[in-house]
Amino acid sequence: MQTRTLGDEAVKTARLARLQEPHIAPLTAFVECIRKTADPHLPGWMPYFDPESGGTGAQVLLLLESPGPQVSRTKFVSLDNPDGTAENLSCLLKLAGLSRDRVLVWNSFPWQLSAERVVVPSENHLKEAASDTLKLISLLPGLKVVVLVGNRAAQGWTHVSALLAQPIKVLTCPHPSPVNLMPRPEAAALAVSVLGQARQLCS
Repeated sequence: MQTRTLGDEAVKTARLARLQEPHIAPLTAFVECIRKTADPHLPGWMPYFDPESGGTGAQVLLLLESPGPQVSRTKFVSLDNPDGTAENLSCLLKLAGLSRDRVLVWNSFPWQLSAERVVVPSENHLKEAASDTLKLISLLPGLKVVVLVGNRAAQGWTHVSALLAQPIKVLTCPHPSPVNLMPRPEAAALAVSVLGQARQLCS
């Protein structure tokens, strides 16, 4: 399977041209609104949702921790980003039989904290982002399950769940970073199992 394709400038340019397609336009507007109205003390930059995802038709929301350094280059949170985490997650979804048109990938703290290195969001960052995650959920009418990818995403969800008017099915999944999966093959197996459960919840 082909991965890391957003490392190609032509692919990125074509993807940016699709930001107003019907399934992704409300999410593009969501990002641009938050960029304009966010508290000025919030650091970093917020990327776009990927038009290759399920967009507003997604049944599964994959919530990771925060955008990695590559998003400054690609402009997207995407399974096609040129990094090991995106590549691993794409492969895990394939193994689980969960097609990307049923999935939306986002982050518990959606602002990129550094374009140079991975920076872990603080507890306060996760708390401040919870209301935006709640708004995102309201834009996904067909949502069946949220998959919390990694411990920090699970930590951030505690702030979101406190705001929910209606419960949502939630699963937790190991983080797909190479640092986490390479020394722990059992983590990859667990991730495939959890993503398979998410697929079953959509049938």
